[in-house]
Amino acid sequence: MQFFSIRDIENLSGIKAHTLRIWEQRYHLIMPARKESKHRLYTNDDLRRILRISYLYHRGYKISKIAGMSAEEIDRESLHYQGEMHFELFINQFVEAALDLDQERFDQVFRGLFQHLGFEKAMIHVVYPYLEKIGRLWMTGNLLPAQEHFSSQLIRKQILLDTEHIRTTPVPDTLPLVMFTPPGEFHEIPLLLIANLLRKNGFRVIYLGTNTETSTLAEYIDARGPCVLYFHLLTNFTDLSVDAYVSSLGERFPGMPIIASGTVSATITAPVDGLRVMHSIHEIRMLKPIPA
Repeated sequence: MQFFSIRDIENLSGIKAHTLRIWEQRYHLIMPARKESKHRLYTNDDLRRILRISYLYHRGYKISKIAGMSAEEIDRESLHYQGEMHFELFINQFVEAALDLDQERFDQVFRGLFQHLGFEKAMIHVVYPYLEKIGRLWMTGNLLPAQEHFSSQLIRKQILLDTEHIRTTPVPDTLPLVMFTPPGEFHEIPLLLIANLLRKNGFRVIYLGTNTETSTLAEYIDARGPCVLYFHLLTNFTDLSVDAYVSSLGERFPGMPIIASGTVSATITAPVDGLRVMHSIHEIRMLKPIPA
């Protein structure tokens, strides 16, 4: 059994810790266990219930009404597609399937997504936000490696299948986009997804993958010339700060455009010439190829 802090629950459900405490005290919706320090400990089942309550709450259900519903009623109202497109429904179902290592359910959610949204909208509105949620669990140590690998490989398969069928022609006379994650960053799925979307936007993508050393970038540039450097940083398990890293790129490759995305990249404050930080998947979708 896994345990989650109230901050983990807040990040995953979108319900503030203060509100969760009120719901516990006033409505007894969730009664988590306690450490000796009195800090709350939530189980997988607690998380699953809160995700379903959160979905209903964000759809406009009054918490007093939810408190009066049976567990079966909450499940029925929060787990079934009802003709409206609520992305949170699918995100929560992915989280639950990953926690339970339930491949059949994971694939079932994908089928429903593609049926109602198609690949691109499904990835942008559901899968990318889901990956951000799972990333928060990973960074707090509350996601088992098996759970991360389980969901990552299923998503990876879907992205690669779609990428094989891209027929968009790269925009001529533009700089190639060299895509990678920095040393120590092994999360590939967001980078694969972004590469897929940018290929469809007419970028000529050179995909170097994860854990890419700066010397590897230099080898490519020495052999092929100027490019746009694009890195995605979801976690940071190295001793080097992200500001120091991006500054080192700017010094090593002066005049080279640099694009950064990912949770950790959003904290960049270093003034580096030619740097653009993407704060959302929607910003990334708006990127256009840069003339050579």
